[in-house]
Amino acid sequence: MNDKTRNIERTIVIDAESDVVWRALTEARELMRWFPPRAEVQPGVGGTIDLTWDPADATTPCRVIEWEPSQHLRMSWRDEPDGEHPLPVDIRLEARDGRTVLRLVHSGFLTDASWDDDFESHGRGWSYELRSLKYYLEHYFGRDRHVLRMRFPVTGDAKETWRSLVGEQGLFRVSTLSTLAEGADFMLRLPSGDFTSARMFHQLADHDFAAIADILQGGIFRFALETTIGQPEVWIWLLSWHLVESQLEGLMDRWVQDITQTLGSPSMTTQSGTSNA
Repeated sequence: MNDKTRNIERTIVIDAESDVVWRALTEARELMRWFPPRAEVQPGVGGTIDLTWDPADATTPCRVIEWEPSQHLRMSWRDEPDGEHPLPVDIRLEARDGRTVLRLVHSGFLTDASWDDDFESHGRGWSYELRSLKYYLEHYFGRDRHVLRMRFPVTGDAKETWRSLVGEQGLFRVSTLSTLAEGADFMLRLPSGDFTSARMFHQLADHDFAAIADILQGGIFRFALETTIGQPEVWIWLLSWHLVESQLEGLMDRWVQDITQTLGSPSMTTQSGTSNA
């Protein structure tokens, strides 16, 4: 049996006080404003942080192992690929001149090749999600986020499917994709033929693309190629702190026929967001 493990390690600097970052990590409503569409929290050591992206997922809440407000959070993780090996997430916050240095270590992934998809998927996920946390706290702290997500099974070559969706010849077309750096401004051509001004938010070749878009009023387009139980899927997200779900649905309705012709019928559509009440 291979007991050697590997870790995912990420560090990000956030222009916010450490107590504000702590709230975003440990309060249910704050979590829903940047991370999962649904969250429930029982605070303190021995408590739980329940993160839900899809109600049909068979996952368990994260169990809180360490809880030092504004400094240190350690918890078990919601998925363990084989149900036996724990994958703890350790987050440390360091206050520095009104900003916060966040260091995350997600450990316990076996080096066995059968764990590669989970390791790589979680690594991509944390790279994006920590940017999402930073963006939320620096631009929209205290404002509810609204989300629309669609999932499409991939039946052919995954990379070709990806490139048919987003890229220099994709439905969501970026003529300069290969040269865009994070933070660069560009024009994104939509399946309707319209254009929107956008800013590169996050990109990993042939797997993940996210951009801040004017058409979402500062919200985020995100496209991700993921493998779920051995089946590759394309996930499309629209996220906005200004537009509500009905407005996001209206935008997607303009594009969904072309997307479906390219990718096939979606396996799932999820609309979810926090209440403005």
